[in-house]
Amino acid sequence: MKMYSEYRAQARETLKGRWNEMALVALIVFAIGMVCSSPAMLSGGLEDKLYSIFGSCTQLVLSLLIAVPLQFAFYNLLLRYARSEELEGSYISFCFKDFAANWSKYFVAGLLMTLVLVVVLVPTLMIGTIILGLAYGMIPFVIHDNPEMSAREVLRTSRLMMRGHKWQLFVLELTFIGWIFLAIFTCGIGLLWLEPYMTTTYAHFYEEVKAEYEAVEAAVEA
Repeated sequence: MKMYSEYRAQARETLKGRWNEMALVALIVFAIGMVCSSPAMLSGGLEDKLYSIFGSCTQLVLSLLIAVPLQFAFYNLLLRYARSEELEGSYISFCFKDFAANWSKYFVAGLLMTLVLVVVLVPTLMIGTIILGLAYGMIPFVIHDNPEMSAREVLRTSRLMMRGHKWQLFVLELTFIGWIFLAIFTCGIGLLWLEPYMTTTYAHFYEEVKAEYEAVEAAVEA
């Protein structure tokens, strides 16, 4: 595996000349995510707990139906760039086309992942949720590369792919802590550039993890 700084350097090279374009896409994705969370925010100030519960449930449903699939599409846009692949049409149109083409799989995968994470949240005092979150970190990329897979197969493949690599992904995420604090210090505006940077870094990490996983699978089948 590469050094963590090498993945980040690869991401910066990939984004060269595209920073502002990707920040714009991130802004659109964030804005849609905020709209999806508005029911919970509107109900949060009401005294009636039923309204609050209804708002939270509505937020979760809208997130799974819209926000999560669109976020996955954004990941795959950056995966395409990480592979130096040409896009048909604009980067924004690619996101929405990918969203439409893979919506059902994104939704089911996101739903299954959420259910699993919630189930292990309480008994493991959140530790299991963090570990599983890392294990499922490659889901959008796996869907992109394996359109024939069912959502359950996607989750399983991501778990297998991340065996022995969850700690590396965790540390890779920690290397962005300074940038995250800086982005927050800018009232969150910096997140528009940080999100593409982090996601592209993860895309390059995925490429190496995938190559290693495929090599092991080929050796087992031989």
